[in-house]
Amino acid sequence: MQYRAASEGAGEYKMMITEESLEKRLVLICKSNLDRECLYNGLLNTGLRLPVVCYETVEHSDIDCAGINAAVLLLHIGAKRVTDPDVCAEIKAIKADWDPVPVILLSECEEWAQVVCAIELGARGYIPTSVGIRVCVEAVHLAMAGGIYIPATSITEKSQAKRTDGHELSGLFTSREIQVIHLLRQGKANKVIAYELNMSEATVKVHMHNIMKKFGATNRTEVAYKLNNLYQNVF
Repeated sequence: MQYRAASEGAGEYKMMITEESLEKRLVLICKSNLDRECLYNGLLNTGLRLPVVCYETVEHSDIDCAGINAAVLLLHIGAKRVTDPDVCAEIKAIKADWDPVPVILLSECEEWAQVVCAIELGARGYIPTSVGIRVCVEAVHLAMAGGIYIPATSITEKSQAKRTDGHELSGLFTSREIQVIHLLRQGKANKVIAYELNMSEATVKVHMHNIMKKFGATNRTEVAYKLNNLYQNVF
């Protein structure tokens, strides 16, 4: 597979137009020339099972979602915060334009609230720049397999025991939904959850429906799987 410099001044790399360019690839969006080049070389030299094509922004005129045949889109947001309105809007637009291609965020921020917001927006991974390139590659492979990557550094005992009690998740779930989530993670049935939370089973089902909608899940099993990825990251 051959690559060439598409724009020497911008430090961009694109796939040469050949029959081989029809294969799946990773699309890297990064405004920093240095970061973009380092990520490009690091990903390819650390076991990534995809060719890589890079751009400065998603607004680049050469980007064609259909023509690129992307397997994953890796968006480097730098020091920006996912919870900022402009960044949030950008991620939503990318998700809409590139669906069903999984989107992974690369960020300098490791705050749990940012991770939760990213997952709420539909990101299939949140990678802090503090991790090594090998972890980044594994996160990409996990997203390709349908999983969600959450940094282990963001899921400390404090975030599990205190923050998930409602403070950090309040922007994503209601307090009652958080209570349902805790019991769901323990494998308890709706009847048991209803009894322990002193509510009707019908109300539990409503909360469960809302939780599934926020996680983009289609059933209870998928919710449990995504919660497991969210709270007990294996990396």
